Amino acid sequence: MIKSEIITIGTEILIGQILDTNSKYLAQRLLDIGIGVRYKTSVGDRLEDIVSAIKIAIERADLVITTGGLGPTIDDLTREAIAKSAGVELEFREELFGQIKDVFDKIGYKMTENNKRQAFIPEGSIPILNRIGTAPGFIKEIEGVPVICLPGVPRELRYMMENEVIPWIKNRFSLGRQIIHLKVLKVVGTGESKVDRLIADVVKEEKEAEIGILASESEIKIRISAKDENIVKDITNRIRKRLGKKIYGEDNEVFEEVICNLLEERNLTLSILETFSGGKAAQRLIMCPAFLKTEIISKKNLLEDIIGRKIESVNREISIELAERIRNKSRAKIGLSIVGFPLRKGTDFLVKACAGVSGEGIEDSYVWTMGGKIEFIQERGAVIGLNTLRLSLINHE
Repeated sequence: MIKSEIITIGTEILIGQILDTNSKYLAQRLLDIGIGVRYKTSVGDRLEDIVSAIKIAIERADLVITTGGLGPTIDDLTREAIAKSAGVELEFREELFGQIKDVFDKIGYKMTENNKRQAFIPEGSIPILNRIGTAPGFIKEIEGVPVICLPGVPRELRYMMENEVIPWIKNRFSLGRQIIHLKVLKVVGTGESKVDRLIADVVKEEKEAEIGILASESEIKIRISAKDENIVKDITNRIRKRLGKKIYGEDNEVFEEVICNLLEERNLTLSILETFSGGKAAQRLIMCPAFLKTEIISKKNLLEDIIGRKIESVNREISIELAERIRNKSRAKIGLSIVGFPLRKGTDFLVKACAGVSGEGIEDSYVWTMGGKIEFIQERGAVIGLNTLRLSLINHE
């Protein structure tokens, strides 16, 4: 697979003032046409740093795309950096200057003198007209590697990518109508390291496909891509055999929608009692027709008053009892409880938690301990609780 690198240019990205959405879009579109992104680099508005990033990129990639640094101000240095990397001068292009003037005329603004800088591009470059903005792009080959320079404004970048750049890339690399097949498997209830351990040999052995693991606070995504659809299917089947029910869905499936579908397929209604998770589980299912009611009890003493006794430790019996209580109270067919009372440990919290599920012919629970910031504990607790429900519905089908 052709290797590419994306370089985002701008100090505002490095210091977190602007969220980089361009890299995500570019990576997805490149993969769509059969080009893999092997590296992503962010660099600030310093000429020597941009030149260094470009020189490194052309040594390890077949194609480089930069975003940003094509504006009219003195800190927009992409043009100068590419010229210096290629060992050429900047040259004024009349057709680009005319296009910039046309844009200003259309929007009714007077063009300032510094906008003329945007009509200068490195000698020997292929210009890329920007028909919806004032920052033209260009393509300059350096040591046989095309470096495609695009503006940082997302709307302009996407327009130029779709209408000018992708056709050029396809022609330059003779891609034709090549299709990359993609499958994403989604996992909950298992940590990234365990997933990696379970499928490590599949990843190492496979030479015809790209396999990546992306972890977030609530789930893990396993991304499989290859030119051959049968290879993707084979790897998908092998990974499914390893992970089994830990995989809740694939591609565009969403965790809460999967649970909602399980409830509706079985003609079941659900109510939830939560303590430390603070209603996070209920929020995920708020649009599900099968979801009836939520109850949040944040204090241990209040919960003890409800059940009429002291709670020495959160356990299976307590969680199932509470699931049964919320189920009966709301007349739902299934009750889910997510119970635990975090203890402060320095700036973080530690909680022993339990999820209980109760319904006709169903009685399940899961106990675990976790620590961290309260927001993380709440989100993670909601997901583990809902996953306990998911597994219960599957196992008692």
